[in-house]
Amino acid sequence: MTSSSLNYISIGVAALSVSVSLFAVWQNRSLNRLKKTFFAGKSGTDLESIIYSLSSNLNDAREEQFILEKNFFDLKNNFGFAIQKIGMVRFNPFADGGGNFSFCLALLDGHNSGIVLTSMHGREQNRIYAKHIQKGKCEIQLTEEEEKAIITANSKIQEPNTKQIPKNNI
Repeated sequence: MTSSSLNYISIGVAALSVSVSLFAVWQNRSLNRLKKTFFAGKSGTDLESIIYSLSSNLNDAREEQFILEKNFFDLKNNFGFAIQKIGMVRFNPFADGGGNFSFCLALLDGHNSGIVLTSMHGREQNRIYAKHIQKGKCEIQLTEEEEKAIITANSKIQEPNTKQIPKNNI
């Protein structure tokens, strides 16, 4: 290689290094402007305490969410024991006249337990019978109307969905 070609290479490398240096200075100034804007009115320790505070608040919110999910799950499971299925059948027990003033009323929970009330309305008297239902079964013989009332009650609401409680992801 000749001396003149080495001079051209040196000049090219020098120009490239000056360009890289100018770019580095420009990037440094941009970063300093961004830092001044970001930390305006705050110091680094203030920002650190804010981050710790936000992290603590997030953990507290997660714990509260877990407690709420657990309470919701317990409430949903206990709801199965509340009256949630109601079925009513009106009928006329006497063939000689009258109207459909008699009725059977089924009041059941999510486990098909509850009562069936039957009111037999006549001209001179009214009789009311109650039969205890346990898991869809009755110890006493049910009438056709009482069975229809239970079927009507069961056709209105499905059994509650009891999935497992979610794990605490804290």
